[in-house]
Amino acid sequence: MGRILLKGNVKAHITDWFKSFQLKNIGTERQTSAEILLPRLQHKDSQNQKTESVIPRRSPILTHRQPPLSTLKPTVNANLPDITRSFKDLENGLLDVFNNNKIWANSVRLLDKKFFENLANNEQQPKLFWIGSMFVNWRCSDSRVPAEIIAKLGFGEIFVHRNIANQFKDDDINCMSELEFAVHNLKVEHIIVCGHTKCGGIQNAYKDQILRNNLKSWLSDIRKIKDSYPELFPDQITESKMDKSEIDTIHKKLVSINVITQVNKISENVVVKEAWKDEKRKLSVHGWIFNMENGHLEDLYVTRNK
Repeated sequence: MGRILLKGNVKAHITDWFKSFQLKNIGTERQTSAEILLPRLQHKDSQNQKTESVIPRRSPILTHRQPPLSTLKPTVNANLPDITRSFKDLENGLLDVFNNNKIWANSVRLLDKKFFENLANNEQQPKLFWIGSMFVNWRCSDSRVPAEIIAKLGFGEIFVHRNIANQFKDDDINCMSELEFAVHNLKVEHIIVCGHTKCGGIQNAYKDQILRNNLKSWLSDIRKIKDSYPELFPDQITESKMDKSEIDTIHKKLVSINVITQVNKISENVVVKEAWKDEKRKLSVHGWIFNMENGHLEDLYVTRNK
């Protein structure tokens, strides 16, 4: 039968209970804070048939060798989107996304200083093909550039359309149906064309020897850039004499021009123009680049709106 605690002695009884609890664990080996509550086990020695009591630690005890919890660094979940915050609007120049992106990039570097160096220099080898729900991000299929992670946004906050080299084709039913759904059904306020450095589609767009017919057709916008910017398309001999920084500079210019081209095409599309007829409708088309070398998003400042 349990004891009846007098009202004035509740605190004292609780203190006594804690003391008796600790006495039960005297002599046992101190364990780390990672251990959890386990039931009392009876361990039987197979040779001597002796039974010894194994008393697990009910709660972590801080030893003199362990630093106080306040001095421990928190675990950085840099690869997980923040699903606890509310994504309401991006009216202040989309600073929310850029600030989150910087936090993410910095936290990744804390975990692995060479993360972005390896990301930029190692080719992708994905095992899954992901066709990636309120704003739409028109971006490349490259598996190294996940929109939700680099923008540090949660599930349900980005409606993503992915294809090689972030192209927009008004004769492609997939492009058009996703644009219609995003603009007319989801009522998105921002359409973002996000290219990225080290883009294989851009790098190989003008290499006829490795492209088949479908890719040649799909990358036609990039191939047309050669007419206006022939200096961005060096031949194989010229390119072999260039250093890495020169090649990277040319590549980024191509990426930028391609993003601007797609921003203009989307802005001139009938779906967007219809939305802009509504005076109350908020809808902007932006051009960004994701830099694999440092993990930062870059605004090209080519935003189009009504």
